[in-house]
This record gives sequence, C-alpha cells and structure tokens, in this order.
Amino acid sequence: MGKKEIWMQRALDLALLGQGQVAPNPLVGCVIVKDNRVIGEGWHQRYGGPHAEVNAVNSVSNTDDLENSEVYVTLEPCSHFGKTPPCADLLITHKVGKVYICNVDPNPLVAGKGIEKLKNAGIDVQSGILREKGTIINQKFFTFHKVKRPFITLKFACSADAYIAKKNGDAVQFSNSVSQQLVHKLRAEHQAILIGVNTANNDNPSLSTRDWPGKNPLRIILDPYNKLKPDLTLLKDENPTWIFNKTLQKESFGKFWWKISAENSIEFLQEVLNFCTEKNIQSILVEGGSQTLQNFIESNLFDELIQITNNEIELQEGIKAPQINLRFQTNKTFGTNNTWQIWNRLKESENLS
Repeated sequence: MGKKEIWMQRALDLALLGQGQVAPNPLVGCVIVKDNRVIGEGWHQRYGGPHAEVNAVNSVSNTDDLENSEVYVTLEPCSHFGKTPPCADLLITHKVGKVYICNVDPNPLVAGKGIEKLKNAGIDVQSGILREKGTIINQKFFTFHKVKRPFITLKFACSADAYIAKKNGDAVQFSNSVSQQLVHKLRAEHQAILIGVNTANNDNPSLSTRDWPGKNPLRIILDPYNKLKPDLTLLKDENPTWIFNKTLQKESFGKFWWKISAENSIEFLQEVLNFCTEKNIQSILVEGGSQTLQNFIESNLFDELIQITNNEIELQEGIKAPQINLRFQTNKTFGTNNTWQIWNRLKESENLS
C-alpha cells in the first residue's frame, strides 16, 4: 500500500465513526497532510452538522499550514449550499495544494461539480483512490442515487429446520444476546425499518435501537386492508411510524397513514418504495414477516440478505422461512448457537461508483 492509499485508508476509518448518525448524508472522512505529517483530520459526525472537511480544517492548530497541504477525503467535496456551506470553497479559501478523492459524489447536486470547482482554482485533484472500499461503506447512499430507490436489507431469524415462527404465528426467540445487539446495530445503520401487519400484530415490537447507540429508525408497516390493532406500541409511543394501506390518508400524533393504490401485493410494494424514494428514505431494513420478505425476494427488490439461524432449536412445524436461492458470501458464528449468513448484491455486480 502506497502513501496515498495509507492516508485514504485512515480517512475511510474515520468516516465509519459516523455510522448511525449521518443519514441521509453519506459517511465521509478527511485527513490533511503537510510534509508527510498529519496536521488535521475529521469526519461527518451527525446529520446537519459540519462536514468532514470542515471538522478536519478546524482541527488544524495553525491554519497557515493548510496552504499547499494535501487533503485526503473519501467523497468529492460538495460544491453547493445545503445545511452547510460548500466544502470545495473552504479548501480553495485555504489554498490547499492537492485533493485526493476516494469516490465521486453520485448526488446530482455535486456529481463532479466539486472536482471542477477545485481544478478551476488551480488545485491538483485525483480521484479513485481505494474506490472499491469507499463504495462499500457508502453502498446505501450510492444505491439510492444510482438505482433510484432505497437500499434494502432483508433480515430474518429462523430455527435449524427453517421456521421463523410457531404455527399460530407466535414468535420464538432465535437470536442470542450478541445477535440481538448486532440486529440493533443494523437498525441504527438504516433510516427505516419495515414489517408487515401480521408481524406487528403478533409480536407488538418497538423496533428501536435500545441495545446500540444511534437514532431509532422510522417504522414502516404494510397494512393494505387496515388490520392493524389499535393498542400496539408502534401506535402509542412517541417514535414516528408510517402505515401504508389502500384506503386511509390521515395523521394522528406523529403516526401517518398513507394511501397507496395498487392492484396486487407486488405493485403495492413498489409504490411504497416509490413513495419512500420521494421522501428521501435512502435505506430500509426489512424484518418480516415471511410473506413480506418473500414479496421483496420475488420482486428482486433487495441489496442485502441476512439469515440468522439458531442451530439448537427445531420447531418441526410452523411458518416457513422465506425461500431463497442465493449463495451466501459470508458465514459468521456468534455464541454457540447463532450462525449469520450474509449475501450482498454489490459483491456480485458491477461497482456502483
């Protein structure tokens, strides 16, 4: 690994510190080097807060050192006014000498404009350094802007004989304590979490991130025929919830019922995703139930699939796990009884960047 790659890897490591805090913004890290020495570094810490470049510049003890310095940033500096001023302008003002970029920003508001602005100011710009690694950590952001829909992770837990619940729909605790924490980490890394009405009624979940630091995701419930029980936690707590159905359009104490007109379950699902795209929901974690997961699978509307299997529990009968035909790329064991199998579309397709 050469010098440029070493500094960019440091910037990527910093970017990951913003996980669960910055969505719908991307994860971004920045390292500033002068005379082969780090003089400043930073990352995007929370949505609406200063960008990585701003935090890195502010960490430099003597701003005169910024002139002719080298800046390593994981995503193209922004060139437009949003919640913060353009980062490209900041680097130009401080007369940095070179800017090394991991990924070009796919957001149409930037998409090469930041690079162009830097070059027009006489700054040497190079992009594509550790591009594949940058694409992986921001795959949700890249998928949203390039595929024009939210990044979708399907997750379910099942018994050793591939059942996700008892025959009457009652839930079974398949995950161990480590897996539960990791599931809450998954929730923190997605903007929204989606379940079907049967899962909501049978399990009465809160769908929170209580076992992991980070924001609680927006809860989404698919309830085409208004079967949702009125006394559920999802409807009584203070966290925002969207309920998609075919007849109601109303709002009550932060809970929104959105009317979706569709002929069948697949069309209904597609319209829900179209609505979420319009509302800038960039990532959704789908936690069930079986039919909801199966609809996503049959529609090929997913980017990642995680199956958690309890190797010690067999139900013999019950609600079957979704039928999948994928070759899992990762197998991990947590504790003595939980195996995580993970498939990711990015590893089987062309790079998004």
